[in-house]
Amino acid sequence: ATKFRAKFDENFGKLPVLNAKNSVLPSRRTPLHAAKEINTNPPSSMAKGKSSVLVNAYLILYNLAAAAGWAFCLHVCVKHISQGTIDSMWTEVSPVLKVVQTAAILEIVHSLIGFVRSPWFTTFLQVFSRVWCLWAAMDICSEAQTSVFTVLAVTSWSLVEVPRYLFYALNIVGLVPYPLFWLRYSLFAILYPTGISGELGCFFRCGEFLYKNKSNPALFWALVAVAATYGPGSPKMYGHMVKTRRKQFAELDKVKAA
Repeated sequence: ATKFRAKFDENFGKLPVLNAKNSVLPSRRTPLHAAKEINTNPPSSMAKGKSSVLVNAYLILYNLAAAAGWAFCLHVCVKHISQGTIDSMWTEVSPVLKVVQTAAILEIVHSLIGFVRSPWFTTFLQVFSRVWCLWAAMDICSEAQTSVFTVLAVTSWSLVEVPRYLFYALNIVGLVPYPLFWLRYSLFAILYPTGISGELGCFFRCGEFLYKNKSNPALFWALVAVAATYGPGSPKMYGHMVKTRRKQFAELDKVKAA
């Protein structure tokens, strides 16, 4: 157990201990996003003057609205899990889930037009996998909607997205608390595997339904094709997230040492 804890701390860092010294991260003087990362939303340096203020205001509102939407989804998931009514979770969560997850397409636009410095193609890949799972599997297949895989996927997404969007909003004004920073760059260690497991499970349940009923063969094979990309893609993405986390914490250490 001691060796496992030491290895975990080496790769993912220790849990934060709050005190007056480290309760709040250094603010605007030293940006936390010197290195590029997956789906990060630091404001682009392209915006100047009044346009910069407007872009930042828009991004703050967008991120806060997204955080609120995902917080609602998380609340619904926790409620139905605790009550043992996961079969009916989809009916309550789907209206808001469809809005907040589909709205993530705007993050690709933000990257393309220079509002943020995130690489647009990586952002596209991440957004596409979830939007595809939402509309091509969850939305059209009742077997997926009542499955534990949908609960697993949506709960994992929500747990990741609430701190992520809060982090983005607060980082624009330079007010990121260390616990939020830690959550932003650590939760993926568990929630990325659980999220993709839920997505793949939804693909399976939907594909199974289509195959048994011999309906929509084009969608069936599309589900198979997308699911096949998870094999080579997921380990690579996970490894990239680990490297990004190390870079971000190294940058934070430099800020603290300055």
